[in-house]
Amino acid sequence: MLIDVPHSAQRSALSIWLQATRAKSLAISSISVMAGGALAVYSGNFRWLPLLLAWIGAVAVQAGTNLTNVYYNYKGASADHHPEPQASAAVLQLGLLTPAQIRRASLACFGASVAAGAALTWMCGWTILLIGVPGACAGYFYAAPPLKLAYKAMGVITVFIFMGPVMVMGTFFAMTLTTSLAAFTISIPVGMLAAGIMHINDLRDYEGDLQHRKRTLTTLLGRQGSRVLLASMDAIAYSAVVGPVVAGVLPWPTLLVLGSLPHALSQLRLVFRETDPKLVHRAWGRSIQLHMEFGGLLIAGLLISKLFRY
Repeated sequence: MLIDVPHSAQRSALSIWLQATRAKSLAISSISVMAGGALAVYSGNFRWLPLLLAWIGAVAVQAGTNLTNVYYNYKGASADHHPEPQASAAVLQLGLLTPAQIRRASLACFGASVAAGAALTWMCGWTILLIGVPGACAGYFYAAPPLKLAYKAMGVITVFIFMGPVMVMGTFFAMTLTTSLAAFTISIPVGMLAAGIMHINDLRDYEGDLQHRKRTLTTLLGRQGSRVLLASMDAIAYSAVVGPVVAGVLPWPTLLVLGSLPHALSQLRLVFRETDPKLVHRAWGRSIQLHMEFGGLLIAGLLISKLFRY
């Protein structure tokens, strides 16, 4: 059944596809790549082509994942399920796009990621395949059968692994052809905060997921347990920078990330206080702001350290 929304037919094709791909969320994978790139610059290795290819591959995988999620959520939705008009899945419910168009677009995104990965493999060696192939598979099977990771309480864990260690360390390796403790260190907070966005999304959808028997960490832990987990994830993210700075693994200007603490506390206050999905949605928005601010400050700290040779 289509939902009648006034003036939907007047929307441009670009705005519809931006909604379907959740274009604003693509900044999450961009932060992961740029953090790895900034650390490579700090270590004295800057190669713009591997950085560009890593960025294209990461963003394409995330866009393909988003579109695959839209496609399979639509396939599995009940007839009386009406998404918010601005939700990515609404483009199908509103009849703005067809399932076949979404599926073709998702495969095209994964194809672009494979092409970028092939170019990186040619430039950097077969080790890149150990990073890229699992990443693309995790993106596709996040919502697609037979794995459907998001429906088996693996969504948050998958986001952490692939938005954190895989993308950050993968970019660092592509630019330097080495690995380092510092690369692993900064991948932890980047991944944790990206996973936090997904975790709050699950908190917002808690009642609906219980009703539809969708297994997430939130439905397994309950609302209070999930709140504690989110606070722990934020604490780990900041500790993963402060500790290595004290140990001399990271330069001290990376402590700029502490400037994002007000956003973290604001997000947590909302999550611990509210149960209304509309109010929890505000915390979700703040979690995105937190990830962008933390990531931006981390990148700035690394580049400042390079500039002033800290």
